Amino acid sequence: MLSTGRIIKEFQIADIKNIIPKLSSSLHKGQCGRIGVIGGSSEYTGAPYFAAMTALRLGADVVHVFCSSAAGTAIKSYSPDLIVHPILDDDTVLKQLRMWLPRLHCVVFGPGLGREKISLYSDILDLLKQFGKPTVVDADGLYVISELPNLLKDFKNVILTPNASEFKRLLDSSTNNNLIKKGTNDEILNYNSYSCVTGGSVCRCGGQGDILAGSIALFSCWAFLAESNDPLLLPAYSGCLFTKTLSSHVFKRNGRSMISNDFFLEIHNVFKNMFGDE
Repeated sequence: MLSTGRIIKEFQIADIKNIIPKLSSSLHKGQCGRIGVIGGSSEYTGAPYFAAMTALRLGADVVHVFCSSAAGTAIKSYSPDLIVHPILDDDTVLKQLRMWLPRLHCVVFGPGLGREKISLYSDILDLLKQFGKPTVVDADGLYVISELPNLLKDFKNVILTPNASEFKRLLDSSTNNNLIKKGTNDEILNYNSYSCVTGGSVCRCGGQGDILAGSIALFSCWAFLAESNDPLLLPAYSGCLFTKTLSSHVFKRNGRSMISNDFFLEIHNVFKNMFGDE
């Protein structure tokens, strides 16, 4: 059972800056992050796009989206900067993921995934666990885990991002996993630590959870590349703090008309204000 007690650990901006890679002419493509997003169905093409584009705008070098064939054309049309693989309904999907996963630093699993193929999604989560990839599980990915909680056993490098209604049943099935209970205050918990991020905007436009997932994924990537002493809780905190600050900034500019697409062009300015120049 996760601790929900007093705040045991807090982070400072300096802790986050320590994991952000310094830009240099000596770097090659991929060294600042190669992220994968697994999700996207005929009904939900925006969710994986929001997660993927957030990671890209935040500073990832390369972002891949693995989606259903029905979602592929739409997601490709949203941005030519994303590498889109419409393979989730292909018979060889697991084989193809085995080929791609070694090239990725972190994976977001679940945005817009759908709930029709629980057995396949279980196999994909097992694959992520086998490769030991830092994984952010959101949206329909949380539904898969709620149906098959044993998937979390020995899954060390995973961060779950439930909303309040999803939180309780996931809390009961989680032991050593990081959870972020999203809300007015984001509560970040694992088996021995607790932190809380406040702020954000009062506008609850759809897609902000996907933006959070993409943010956490890139901070997780950076933490592992930097060999951080806290490679899970620190990225969870960093992603929550950044997304809350970004949301507040966008709301001040756009008010009630705020939509999640508005976030992307503000990411650079908010990042610079929080963490300094590149």
